Amino acid sequence: MAKRRGNGEGSIYKRPDGIRVGQVSVGYDPATGKLKRKSFYGKTRKEVADKMAQALQEVRNGTYIEPAQTTFGEWLDKWLTGYKKGQLKPTTYQGYETLINVHIKPALGKIPMAKLQAHMIQSFYNEKLSAGRADGKGGLSTRMVRYLHAVIRQALQQAVKEGLLARNVADATSPPTVKNKQMRPLAENELLTFFETARKDRLFAAYVLAATTGLRRGELLGLCWDCVDLEHGVITVQRQLLPLKDGLSLEETTKSRSGRRSVTLTDDAIRELKAYRKRQAQEKLLLGEAYQDNGLVFCKEDGSPIDPREFTKRFQRHLTKAGLPKVRLHDLRHTHASLLLARGVHPKVVQERLGHSSITMTLDLYSHLVPGLQEAAAATLNGLLSKEKGPAKAQGDK
Repeated sequence: MAKRRGNGEGSIYKRPDGIRVGQVSVGYDPATGKLKRKSFYGKTRKEVADKMAQALQEVRNGTYIEPAQTTFGEWLDKWLTGYKKGQLKPTTYQGYETLINVHIKPALGKIPMAKLQAHMIQSFYNEKLSAGRADGKGGLSTRMVRYLHAVIRQALQQAVKEGLLARNVADATSPPTVKNKQMRPLAENELLTFFETARKDRLFAAYVLAATTGLRRGELLGLCWDCVDLEHGVITVQRQLLPLKDGLSLEETTKSRSGRRSVTLTDDAIRELKAYRKRQAQEKLLLGEAYQDNGLVFCKEDGSPIDPREFTKRFQRHLTKAGLPKVRLHDLRHTHASLLLARGVHPKVVQERLGHSSITMTLDLYSHLVPGLQEAAAATLNGLLSKEKGPAKAQGDK
């Protein structure tokens, strides 16, 4: 004999379309005094029963959220602190927090969960693309809007799992396709002009290393001497320096698993790093106990970390002084890749030096930057028909 459910534990039935539906009592309506019931959906009886049990437990604990009364903003706060805090890297968590507080909540935060619809979210995406910057200077990038979509979709998916919503309305939207920023690598002559202008900079070795290894900005400024082997001419990339709301953080992780890598140095890079190390030793001696030894290769005179944003500005001042286009520091990474490919270096080697997750990413990003690749490919097949064997040709003529 099946065990009867207790009072308020609800019941489960199967709809004609095969979906299981369960209902439980979640309290009383203060306006009417009538019992309020909540429906939960699932493909199996167990899935629905688990959702109902969780809701009942939350009702007993006083933590149950009623979608009809709870706003999307309130749910985002609960989702962020309850499901993401401690699971994400600090920089990623702060990124989610900023997207929610600066962009999502001001536009969609006051809408009740039960009334949130796909067209509202789609209008939000469209508005952010046209005029979504917090400083009022135009729209957000397609990549940023995709980030917004990812956060919204994840938060709503958790609401579906908990039975607060029957479906994820974000799945019915059409977020924009990501358009990569226009890269502008320096040509070889431009790079040499930049080096000539920046040569007297205390951090000249950092620019040389960026252009000859393709390190990302965070990887460059997070490089420590324990990962530098000047005797064998190799560096190991395993840390990155990232800006957080409360300061700079040296993280023992890279952007991706493939980002942790060893990179062989050029003779120029080895020479400049040796010269820089001598200068840094003198700075340590001069400051004595006041020197903040964090083990960083590239740091301020007192050993403290360099703010990545300030380093970019420093780089761009040299570009302006040299009369060169004001490109991003990240474009030195693109410069490294394009110079290698132009010299015939195998794309797999370029991929490994850059720390890309796949060779496809490397080829998609850089193959169009190297002029003459199509012509060179065609040239390798020139005269193919003239190599046709005589007997075969004669046999074909008969």
